[in-house]
Amino acid sequence: MTYAGDSSIDARVREVVADYGRRQTRLFLTFALVEGVVLAVLVAIVYGLQLIDPEIGIWYIVAVALAGGFLLSMLLLRLMQARTRAIAQAKGENPLF
Repeated sequence: MTYAGDSSIDARVREVVADYGRRQTRLFLTFALVEGVVLAVLVAIVYGLQLIDPEIGIWYIVAVALAGGFLLSMLLLRLMQARTRAIAQAKGENPLF
């Protein structure tokens, strides 16, 4: 356990790891909610309201899911890179790598 005045390298690294853990959790929750709503609306338009032909609509749904997966991968990659830089800074290593 650390106390408020603990400024050792290990304490700073633990704080960075905890902070980025919270950021990653928030990213996953926000992304899941937004992607879920978008896909639900698209499914409702294709199958519920039948505004788009289901044979073509399925491709829209697949495209949105693939784009969402790509976007999530890019966001996670950026978050991991930022976490690595923050840990290096907390350790006192070169922050500009």
